[in-house]
Amino acid sequence: MTRREFINELDSLLRELPDKERLDILAGYTQHFLNGVKNGKSEQEIAEALGSPRLLAREILAGYRIHQAQSDASIGNMTRAVIATVSLGFFNLVFVLGPFLAIIGVLIGLYAASLALLIAPVGLLFPFLIPETSDQRSIMVFAGIASFGLGGMMAIGLFRLTGWLYRQFLRYLHFNLRMIRGK
Repeated sequence: MTRREFINELDSLLRELPDKERLDILAGYTQHFLNGVKNGKSEQEIAEALGSPRLLAREILAGYRIHQAQSDASIGNMTRAVIATVSLGFFNLVFVLGPFLAIIGVLIGLYAASLALLIAPVGLLFPFLIPETSDQRSIMVFAGIASFGLGGMMAIGLFRLTGWLYRQFLRYLHFNLRMIRGK
């Protein structure tokens, strides 16, 4: 594979990156080829030493996605970072993607339960739902207050848990990317 073929293939695989970053990366690899040729290596030898442009592009995109998830914390960015990292190896596909999706599912379920506990006391506003005796009314009011309090505490805990999990996933993705790159 020649320098031009390598750079063209890498360029087409990195189209998701912003133009400035993509062009900087391509300039770096072009310079690597030029330095190698100066040192007496052929373009084919340099291309073989660099490896597959497809694998190289996956690593670069995974690093970009992880950086994007760090700078703009959102579920979408984290999911894209996990998928980019998972695409780098079978181990990640089997042992990372499944638990990641399970944790996201559990969090969604817990958020739904918290929301339900917060909304449940609204039913007390309808007079036809409140029983006739004052003892039953007192129990219903207490249950509504307890439900709202529990839902609020659960929501606060879930916000903190979600932030902690987000940071842990980012740490794992960084670790994983370093392992793949051999650093």
